[in-house]
Amino acid sequence: MAQKGPKKGLKRSKAPKLWKIARKEKKWTINPVCGPHNKEAIPLAFIIRDFLGYARTLREAKYILNERKVMVNGAVRTDYRFPVGLMDVVEIPSTEQYFRILPNRKGQLILHPISPEEAQIRPLKITDKHLIHSGVFQLRFHDGATLQVSPAGDREKKSAGGRGDMPEAEGKKKDKAFQFKRLGTVLFNVRSSDIVDYFSFEKHNYAMITRGRNVSKAGTITSIKEDMVEIEAEEKVRTLKENVFVIGKRESIISLPGG
Repeated sequence: MAQKGPKKGLKRSKAPKLWKIARKEKKWTINPVCGPHNKEAIPLAFIIRDFLGYARTLREAKYILNERKVMVNGAVRTDYRFPVGLMDVVEIPSTEQYFRILPNRKGQLILHPISPEEAQIRPLKITDKHLIHSGVFQLRFHDGATLQVSPAGDREKKSAGGRGDMPEAEGKKKDKAFQFKRLGTVLFNVRSSDIVDYFSFEKHNYAMITRGRNVSKAGTITSIKEDMVEIEAEEKVRTLKENVFVIGKRESIISLPGG
């Protein structure tokens, strides 16, 4: 009889390369549930058990999560298979620890310690933009979440995958919703659920490479030609547009490993 629904198990040998786990210790590992990001996101239990060492077993990790002691992007999460990915903020309020998920030089996802103030903001890369009706746009972000923004700055109804609203327009006639463009980055406040800033995908802005040969390198965008982008990091590097994540205007708005 054929199996119905998604597979519940996941072999360690088949786990995404972004996971920083021991692949030969055991046969099976945790399979993340459907949610934000994709299969390359890390299950929350890994962060509690393998990354932070708060638990020795999966059972202990489940107990910690059921005690509602872990927050992801400002919301309490209790599902041990909840996927946590790029630019997500993980908070442990009881120990006053805050982390951002970033890639390392090998392309693996790591936990980068950040300050409590920085934990309130989260960059969201715009991967798509659609006109819904009469000037109301829907933005789709790199983690799969969506958000509706209106021309007059009116607070639109949040979509199922998004967490946030459009801030009020600053007395300008021009529609602020039109400034949001694909590959640009929205700076989102996870506490107030507001957009606090926007960084367009253009020359002289600061960006990080999130995939490819030069993953984790960050610097100023010096050239954009068709599908290729040149970034002045430790040295000049080139990569595809899709691999670039804008994280500031003249400098990074978030702290980076080794920075």
